[in-house]
Amino acid sequence: MRYKGFTQNYTRIRKSVAKLETWAGKHSPQLLSSFAPGLGWMGGESIPVRELLRVVSDSPAMRDFLILYHLHDGQRRIQRFFDFGLFGSYECYGQFCSLSWLPSRMLQVVQMSHFKILIFAWCHNTLNYLGIVVDCPESYAEQIKHHVVQMQPQSFRIVDKGLFGQFFDSYVDSLIHNNHDIRDGVISMMPNSGPYTSSSLSHGIRTTVSVMFCADETPRLRVYRYQVTFEIVDSTALGFASVQLKERYWLIRYGEGKYTEVGGAGVVGEFPLISVDEPFYRYCSRVQDEMDDLAVEGFEGFFTLVPGSLDEPLGEDIILPVPFVEVPVPLELR
Repeated sequence: MRYKGFTQNYTRIRKSVAKLETWAGKHSPQLLSSFAPGLGWMGGESIPVRELLRVVSDSPAMRDFLILYHLHDGQRRIQRFFDFGLFGSYECYGQFCSLSWLPSRMLQVVQMSHFKILIFAWCHNTLNYLGIVVDCPESYAEQIKHHVVQMQPQSFRIVDKGLFGQFFDSYVDSLIHNNHDIRDGVISMMPNSGPYTSSSLSHGIRTTVSVMFCADETPRLRVYRYQVTFEIVDSTALGFASVQLKERYWLIRYGEGKYTEVGGAGVVGEFPLISVDEPFYRYCSRVQDEMDDLAVEGFEGFFTLVPGSLDEPLGEDIILPVPFVEVPVPLELR
């Protein structure tokens, strides 16, 4: 195969990959170590190359994707790298998800009705994935063909992430600009800033909420996964060595001005103690459409914490507000 006209794609993707490698070397050496050697310029002699060319058309929109595999053939499928998916991880109700970048030999095209999607990132635990629409009905071609998507089986709701080159460049930049938390080399899948996030700073504690559509769920109603992060960033402003979470309150807003209120003790069955020594706590939960078939539009609320601990309170309750956070309503394909 000849790569006439690939110069611009190569220059842009090589620049993004170099930035990614530099960032990973500093923040996640495990991730950097997981990157497999590249396939080199595409020839017909290699089985992985033939498999890659079998599922990827030589269209201008797909050349960025081909160039990326020229530079790195995905992530090595070795157990010690499973937690370090390039496209992020999360844990929700004891289930761990990590989206790993697939090597060329594991690329596959799945058929969803009249849509064909090339899967290039995958979690073997949750079946979450990222894919590229390589074929679709003509009526959708201009809208989503060759776009990176997550599509929900059966319902055909999708989250559109744009053309691959735009998606990859934007994602690398979001890592470099610290829009994703990194803990022990693991990238948080849900960003800490930008669209579909909310953040506040009160009493020296930063509370961040981020939301994503659950494309791995298949119920009639839309389901969203949200992540809440508490972090002590100013112990002087806090004024206590520790605080313990007591209660939560959510105001969930739906269409047509309707809402519902949800509250209770603790979060996900826990009453986390956040301290100067252990200043970070994160949990994940879900929210869904459930009021008269109206779609959830977003939510807001607050958390109540006790200075010291629940058993030995040292002062009045502390309120941590959560400003309104919008949910990423998926595109409905009909």
